[in-house]
Amino acid sequence: MKSALAAASLVVIAGATAGCKTAKSAENEPSAATATAPAQVNTHTVTSKLVPKYLLVTGQLKSSRETDLAANASGKVMQTRVERGTQVKAGETLATLDVRAAALSAAEARAHAETAAQNAKTAKSDCERADALLQSGAISRAEFDRLDAQCRTTDFQVSAAQARSKLAAQNVGDGVIRAPFNGFVTERYIDVGEYVTASSKVVTIVDLASLRLELTVPESNIAAAKKDAAVSFTVAGYPDRTFGGTVQYIGASVRAATRDIVAEATVDNADGVLRPGMFASVRLQNGEEKTPVVPKNAVVTRGDKQVAFVVENGRLEQRIVQTGDVIGEEIAVLRGIADGERLVLAPAETLKNGQAVK
Repeated sequence: MKSALAAASLVVIAGATAGCKTAKSAENEPSAATATAPAQVNTHTVTSKLVPKYLLVTGQLKSSRETDLAANASGKVMQTRVERGTQVKAGETLATLDVRAAALSAAEARAHAETAAQNAKTAKSDCERADALLQSGAISRAEFDRLDAQCRTTDFQVSAAQARSKLAAQNVGDGVIRAPFNGFVTERYIDVGEYVTASSKVVTIVDLASLRLELTVPESNIAAAKKDAAVSFTVAGYPDRTFGGTVQYIGASVRAATRDIVAEATVDNADGVLRPGMFASVRLQNGEEKTPVVPKNAVVTRGDKQVAFVVENGRLEQRIVQTGDVIGEEIAVLRGIADGERLVLAPAETLKNGQAVK
C-alpha cells in the first residue's frame, strides 16, 4: 500500500515538472504561426524574345600593316633615332647611312648627263645644217642619213645619262631611312657603325590603329561566316573589357587538315590597348533565337553562382541560371528559367529555397 502511494507521488511530481518546462519553453520560443509566416515578394512573369545567338570560336590578332623595313641602300650606319616601342609617323627619319660615296657618284652622273645634253645640242645644230646642205645638193642622201642617225643617237645618250643621274641621286636619298606609314617600332636590327646592304633589315614597324582578328570557323558552322557579321571578343590582358569588330574577309575554301575556314574581322584599336599576337575568345553572331528575357534585378549572385528564385505552388525554388546578353534593363537567360514562370524581383538575402511566399 505504501509502495503504491509512493509511486503515485512520483508521477504527480514528474508531471508537474514537465508542465513547468513546457510552459517555460513556450515563453521563450516564437509561435508556430510566426515561424512559418510567408515572405512578401514581387514577381515577374517570364517572357521570351528574339535575341542574337552566337558561335564561340578562338582567334588571334594581327596588324593590318606590318613590315620588316629594308635599308634599300649600302653604307655604314651613322645614326639611329628609334628604339623598340617608339611611335613613328609616315616619313619620319629612322636611321641615316654614310652616303658620301653615293653623293660623289651622283655628282659624276649629273656631270655626264649635262655633257650628254650639250653634245645633243651640238648634234642637233649639225643636223639642221645638214638638212640645208641636202636641200641645196651640197651633200648626198647617204651623208645626210649618217648625220641624222648620229643626232638620234645623242638623244638616246642623253636619256641614259639622265636616268643614271636620277638613280645616283636616289641612292643618296635612300641613305636616309624613313617610316613608310604611321606605327610603332617592334624591333630594331641595326646599330651605329654597322655596315648594311640594300637587303639588310633595319626595323620592324606595325600599325596598331587598325588590327585584324583572324578566326577559324568549323565547317559545320560555315554559314555563320558572313561578310559584315558582327563579332565581339575578349583577351586575357583585359578580361573585364569586350572588344568588337566586323567580318570583312572570308577564306575561299575549307582547310583539309582542320576542316575549317579562316575569316578575318577588322578591329578598331584607336586607344592602342590591343597588340598583334594576342589570342582572343570570340563570339560570332549566328542569327537569332527566342530566349527568356527577365529584368536584371531578378538575377543575383550567391557565392560564385548566378541564381534566381521562381515561385512554384506558393513556395520559392532557387535556380542556378546561365545568363547571356544585357538588353537595356533586361538580361537574356540561356539556362535555368522557362517562359511563363513567375520570377521574384530583387530577391532579398534572407530568401531561402523552399520558403513559403505570398
